[in-house]
Amino acid sequence: MPGVKGRNQWNRKEWYSLQQKGSLTLESAAALPLYFLAMVMLISMMDIFRIQTILVSALSQSAKELGMYAYSIDGESKSPVGAVTDAACTAYASAEIQKRIKEENLTGIVGKQAGITLLGSKYQNGIITLKANYLYRSPAAVFPVLPVKIKAAVSAQAWLGYEGDKYGSADEGPGEEMVYVTDYESVYHTSEDCTHIKLTVKYVGIQNALQGKNQYGNKYHPCEKCMKGHGNDRFVYITEKGNRYHSNSSCGGLSRHVRLMKKSEAENRSACSRCREK
Repeated sequence: MPGVKGRNQWNRKEWYSLQQKGSLTLESAAALPLYFLAMVMLISMMDIFRIQTILVSALSQSAKELGMYAYSIDGESKSPVGAVTDAACTAYASAEIQKRIKEENLTGIVGKQAGITLLGSKYQNGIITLKANYLYRSPAAVFPVLPVKIKAAVSAQAWLGYEGDKYGSADEGPGEEMVYVTDYESVYHTSEDCTHIKLTVKYVGIQNALQGKNQYGNKYHPCEKCMKGHGNDRFVYITEKGNRYHSNSSCGGLSRHVRLMKKSEAENRSACSRCREK
């Protein structure tokens, strides 16, 4: 009898051991697909980011170049595209993209280079808008998956001539009056030399900024955008008429993206007080 009891105990131990091994095998079988899925997603995201960077760079350069040619008319010999039209935007940007991606590995794009289209690109109201569309399928996918549609788009202000007179002059004249605006200000400017949009930036010691005052007698305060985490900086950037000091010369508080706009389209903006003083 003791021998039978011992065999039963051994059988139970062996059964529990086999059960634990089987459980680990099931867990591994369930975890491995999730791991591979996570890796495929990570690789795909990195590949999409790489492709988008290439496309946006090519689109931006093409939009800037088209903006320089926007003042041309039909038959203009100095312009490689003639008059800038929707069709010209599509054709020019498509050709430039093909040049830039010629040596790139684009296996994730369905159709590779030929799979990128510029549908929706246009030139309207002095703005060049370029849009690239393509279908993306992860090259790292083990099983066939449906492609995903991805877009990239950029815009650029067209050159309006030395006097800005393609759509009217910034001065009173036969065309509609044009004014200068920036992205985040609630005012419009009648002079491109207004100190609100043409800033004079100085690089000074932090003590000079803390103890000094601007042209209006106001003290300087730390910029809410760029001074976080830079309390120990020894040198900062200031302007004569601003009231903030900055750690970064490219801070939005120091830079202005200025563009021309018809005054009738700036109805929701008020006139700049500094421009009125001139």
